[in-house]
Amino acid sequence: MKLDDQLDLFYAQQEKQKEIHLPVLHKSIRYYDGFLEEFRVIKDTSADTWTLEVEGRNHRLLFERIPVRERELFKHLAREMLSRQSAVSVGMFIGSLLGEPKHVIAAFDMTPPEFRDYWVANFRSWTYINALSTRTAVHSLCNLSFGLWNPNYRDFVSLLPSPHLDQYRTVRTQECFLPLEDQSLLISYIDDVAERLEASGATGTPHELDIIKLRNTCLLILSHQYAFRPGQIAKIKASDVRSLNKNSLHISVPVGKQRESKRGRLVTRKIKNEWIVIFRSYGEMADEVRLHENSTLGQLYFCMTPTQVSVAIGNLTELLTGERWVATDLRHTAAQRLADAGVSHISLSEFMTHATTLTANVYFNASPTQAERVNQALALSPIYSNVAEVARTRVIDKATLMRLPPDQQIAGVPHGIPIAGIGGCSSGQSLCTMNPILSCYTCRKFLPLLDSSIHLEVVEKLRSVVTDFAGASRNNEESPAYTQLKRMFQATLRVAEEVRVIKSEVVE
Repeated sequence: MKLDDQLDLFYAQQEKQKEIHLPVLHKSIRYYDGFLEEFRVIKDTSADTWTLEVEGRNHRLLFERIPVRERELFKHLAREMLSRQSAVSVGMFIGSLLGEPKHVIAAFDMTPPEFRDYWVANFRSWTYINALSTRTAVHSLCNLSFGLWNPNYRDFVSLLPSPHLDQYRTVRTQECFLPLEDQSLLISYIDDVAERLEASGATGTPHELDIIKLRNTCLLILSHQYAFRPGQIAKIKASDVRSLNKNSLHISVPVGKQRESKRGRLVTRKIKNEWIVIFRSYGEMADEVRLHENSTLGQLYFCMTPTQVSVAIGNLTELLTGERWVATDLRHTAAQRLADAGVSHISLSEFMTHATTLTANVYFNASPTQAERVNQALALSPIYSNVAEVARTRVIDKATLMRLPPDQQIAGVPHGIPIAGIGGCSSGQSLCTMNPILSCYTCRKFLPLLDSSIHLEVVEKLRSVVTDFAGASRNNEESPAYTQLKRMFQATLRVAEEVRVIKSEVVE
């Protein structure tokens, strides 16, 4: 054997025999189960396989995959993580570290500056989860003061660069948004289930829907309509579903986890009146099953784990649409619907139960593109095709106006003067929160008729009203009624002039 080979073998043996001096690990470890909201115990920490109960299922940590020299180190890291992280996160982190332990071993053997150089040289080749797991483990080294680390280095570790991860890539690319036709299929299915239950109740005949179909329909409603995560849905307890009377049903859903209390903050959502019968029918059947349910899931409304909720929603969407849409897709789609509808950042963040309003920015940034996609889809309909044409020109001709639904054809009797045929409304008069006719000419949803004479006629009809109000208020510019009429009067004249110009350009 060559001298160099002998030296390499000698140093390898020396390194192998080198011991890691660590404090004695507790024989048992107590950790919090965030899903069932109770504490659990790992009874034998000397075993090389630990079993964590994670979201209703067992997750095994196989420390036997680690060299004997470092095995105790990784057990200490797992214990420290369980003291400050959820069992779900620890299971994911330790699982990643056990698959590739060399980075944590390097951190333990190096000084902080040396490890920073090691990190910078290698992190670009790591996956995001591997980098996150390693960073979490090094934080544990700091907290435990293992090796050359101590709590003073925690900020040092936090500043280490990480691989880029765009958590909302599918939102930006619109891959996660359900097409309108698929959303329509889901709503039609829910409505159909509700109608069958209502018909069954009206006739007194038993319905043919089993508890699984009713349960999955409830899951679909909570995910598609209210954007709840599978983990939130699974945590709903039977006591969280309350009905004050026949026409109301409220469900309280947990937002987060708090170790100091048994439950975190709850948000309450009111179920759509037409769909209450679905939850009520499921609840009646589930109560009978729950009486014979001996497992810890029996206290939950759906008696399911988050994974089972995810699978059930995916199976149902695939059955209805032909494509598998997961709960996260339904959640993103619900958020984008609200952003397109013009809700505020605060309202959207509260609806999504986000911890910060900054997260909502991604939906508002995607909203113009999403709105364009919606308009393109709506253009398949003759009615919406007319609306899309008007949106580009901001005026509407008589033939198009007559083809609009009655609710979108503006008419009214302001101050006793009948006025009709002045244009259309892109949303509909029944949804208007202001005064039709008087507010239309200053509303961005107004689609004026391409006929200036119609608008000038409105001016003439209302001129006497404006004069009367001016006299009654003695030309008081601050009178609310006079101010509104004056603003509307001026806007009508401006619209009439703009329409005249547009029409002349079309003729030319």
